Amino acid sequence: MLFQTPNFVVFFAIFPVFYLLTQGRLRLQNALILVGSYVFYAAWDERFLVLIIASTATDFLAGSGASGRRLTNGEIGRSAAYLVGGSLLPLLPTLPQSGSYLAAVVVFAAFLSGLAHLGRRIHDDERRQYFYITLSVCVNLGVLGVFKYFNFFADSLVATLAQLGVENVSWTTLEIVLPVGISFYTFQTISYSIDVHRGDVEPSDRLLEFAAFVAFFPQLVAGPVERAKHLLPQFFEDRRIERKAIETGLTLFVWGLFKKTVVADNLAGIVDPIFADPSAMTTGDLAAGLLAFAFQIYGDFSGYSDMARGIARILGFEIMLNFNLPYFARTPSEFWERWHISLSSWLRDYLYIPLGGNRNGVAMTYRNLMLTMLLGGLWHGAAWTFVLWGAYQGGILVLYRMAGVDAWVARFGDRATPAARRGLDVVLTGSMFVLVLLGWMIFRADDLNVLGTYLAGLVDFSRGFASERIGDVLFFIAPLLVVQAIQVWKGRLEIFPDLPPFARLNLALFVLVSILFMQPFQTGAFIYFDF
Repeated sequence: MLFQTPNFVVFFAIFPVFYLLTQGRLRLQNALILVGSYVFYAAWDERFLVLIIASTATDFLAGSGASGRRLTNGEIGRSAAYLVGGSLLPLLPTLPQSGSYLAAVVVFAAFLSGLAHLGRRIHDDERRQYFYITLSVCVNLGVLGVFKYFNFFADSLVATLAQLGVENVSWTTLEIVLPVGISFYTFQTISYSIDVHRGDVEPSDRLLEFAAFVAFFPQLVAGPVERAKHLLPQFFEDRRIERKAIETGLTLFVWGLFKKTVVADNLAGIVDPIFADPSAMTTGDLAAGLLAFAFQIYGDFSGYSDMARGIARILGFEIMLNFNLPYFARTPSEFWERWHISLSSWLRDYLYIPLGGNRNGVAMTYRNLMLTMLLGGLWHGAAWTFVLWGAYQGGILVLYRMAGVDAWVARFGDRATPAARRGLDVVLTGSMFVLVLLGWMIFRADDLNVLGTYLAGLVDFSRGFASERIGDVLFFIAPLLVVQAIQVWKGRLEIFPDLPPFARLNLALFVLVSILFMQPFQTGAFIYFDF
């Protein structure tokens, strides 16, 4: 169920009506959110609901255990009942054909309950906490590994053995469909258990509210990757649909819809044929393709994040900002403070800092940066291009750190005149954008062969710089750039209320007319649904 489709329009026309009827009855309202979120997710494939339910049941128990207290029989029993009962409901229409599926659910429920009881027998508090943290990490990453990475590593092993001369090795790979959103909600539940262990958030003793937090439909399938300390408490606060929230929420949603359907989806029609056959393109076409993809992926992903924030705000929630004008960044570290903020901060807090961060000397700092970005690249997908993209991002982070660019920029900014600072910002931002474009070339290429062909064509100036596509690219990104220039000038992202009434009216009409008449005949799924 995509945000830009009629199905979602119908869904969100009905859902707020029931939401209004439950105002003042918080638990009933949370139950409605949970049911609505499961219906929203089941529109893709109801079978994969069991993965969300299993992750929820696991981390409800793991979080409580990671806090240091002993689990009760009631908590273990409720989790098992929720796991089995919740998994059963989507299959009621096809129950006779779902015997093996239900047997697997029951086995996992018994396995989870057994481990939870086993953890209770550990007398040492610290060992017991680490037991439950390990349970959370192993279950969530195990599910993610099977569904997302099994075939990749199996096929890579076979290819490596063949290159070493070991022939006739076969490995049965599974025909597995990647469940939408799995990378997002598994990271969200893992961080909950870790945060409980660190004392950053109290463990939830309410399974209903915790399940609604995990499955919250606006950000379920493509983030942001929310933190429990920010989002979970909002399920325990009175929420009402209010006029101001509706106005600002709809503004966010419509702007996100514009970025997705008008900017990203139109640019996709330019990007796809260029990357499909880069050998047939001029150097100008390849440069236009890179520029187009940079704004396609930005419009697509930040558009989703804006729509998610808008929907959540209408319902009385505030979810985190995920993009903050990333193409205005001056350095790689600043870029990752502005792009996919929820993931980059997650990698920092749960990977880079636990590895040692910058506490153990220069060499270890560089190692930690590279490992973090390599794993961040692999998070995006099971392909060597993503691994290479992570290595590239880690490499430029290390190079900028070796050169001390961030520290130098800060010192220069304190001493320089405003004109000199602006000039430096232009140079640094332009240089950083070029590096980002090269990174997007690695990210978008279907495989290493396509990447090599694309890069060779980009530097083969004999192909010519002519491109009929560059005009179309500039046409679709121009409105976005104008708005972002105003955002930079105003120093805030939500500028619509600050504009004069005449400007608000004209901007609203332009955006709405563009959505109605300038989007492609058929819009595509969000890019990050594949991750």
